[in-house]
Parts: sequence; C-alpha cells; structure tokens
Amino acid sequence: MTTLLLLSILAALASAQLGLPGGKVTVTVEPTAEPVVFAVQAINNQFKTNGDATPRELAEIISAQSQVVAGQLLYLNLRLTGAQSDDYCKVDVWFRAWLHDADRLIITNGPTCAKSLSRRQMAGGISDPIALGTNPAKEVADALSFAVCAVNDASNDMFFSVLGDTSSVTYTQQVTAGMTYRFHKVPLQTSSCRKQVNSCQQTDLSTCAVCC
Repeated sequence: MTTLLLLSILAALASAQLGLPGGKVTVTVEPTAEPVVFAVQAINNQFKTNGDATPRELAEIISAQSQVVAGQLLYLNLRLTGAQSDDYCKVDVWFRAWLHDADRLIITNGPTCAKSLSRRQMAGGISDPIALGTNPAKEVADALSFAVCAVNDASNDMFFSVLGDTSSVTYTQQVTAGMTYRFHKVPLQTSSCRKQVNSCQQTDLSTCAVCC
C-alpha cells in the first residue's frame, strides 16, 4: 500500500502574478455584483467544458476579500446549487470598472470547486477522509492518475506500476492556491509494461496488464 500526496497548484496568487500593491481586506459583496455574476458564469463554463452541463446558481457568498490593485481584485468563496449536491468554489476576479472590453473582468485564479466542503475547508483546512468510490469526480481521478505517474517517474523500476483494487482508497482535499488531494491506501502493482524513453504521462497505463 502506498500513500500519495498530490499538490495541485493551479496558479500563483494574483498579487504575485501581477506584481501589484495592496493588502487584502474582508468586504461585503452583493450577489448581483458584476464580478460575482462573472465568477458564477466562469464556474458554469468550467463544468460544461468538463462534460457537466447542469447549470449552477449562486446560493451563498461564503466570504469575499478585496485587494486594491489597478482596479479591484476579489477573492471569492462561493456556494452554488443546481447539481445533486452543492459545489463550493474559490475564484479570484480582477475587476477594472473603467474598461469596456474583455479586460474589464479577468479570472486570475480558479475556479477551483469541490463537493460539500465545510467553511473550515474553505478557509484552508483539510477535509475528513473521503472514499474514492467506483466513479470518482473527474478532477479526483485525474489527480490520482497524475500521482501514480509521479511515483512511476520517480522510481528506478524497469516496469511501470499500475493501480490495483481501489475499493479501500480514501483521500482528503484542501483548498490551497488550487486544490491539494492526499490519497491513502493506494495499491500499486507491477505491470508488464517496460519503461521506455517516454515518461509515464505519455504512456496509457490502462493497456498495461498486471504481471505479478
């Protein structure tokens, strides 16, 4: 059994990206505010791109922080409804009210969404263990596949390792600058696929049979 840690950092913090001054302050933002509406649209677009066309609607602005830059940078924690369970999303929006083109509203980080996160998790806490299940969310499955490849690329074994029975696998999630997934009790088994020049990310492990 192997415990895997995946740090999924989607982007640097906007202040580092833009090199702009200004400290964060907690603010009250109306649900109808232009940056909030834009953030919800971006979240729906991301779900649609990932094959989930179920429309989400804003249920709650859990928290909002603002940073004065060349305009306003809003750090939003949102709860959305419309799917089978709520989605909790973090998204940062750079708003320049004086512009009237595509640069008026820009997503600088996110959206990063997870199911049924508590307020503690939205503040950066680690979730309770979650069973991987037989049909995990795409982002969770992708994170696990990435972690397995990271283990393969770091090992000196002649053959690739592949996932075994994942029925006992659990994971935790933590909102960071993106999402951090930690996988536990991950069974890795030696496969018949010999490592070649290509990295694991360029190899379809689903075609590799377990050899021993």
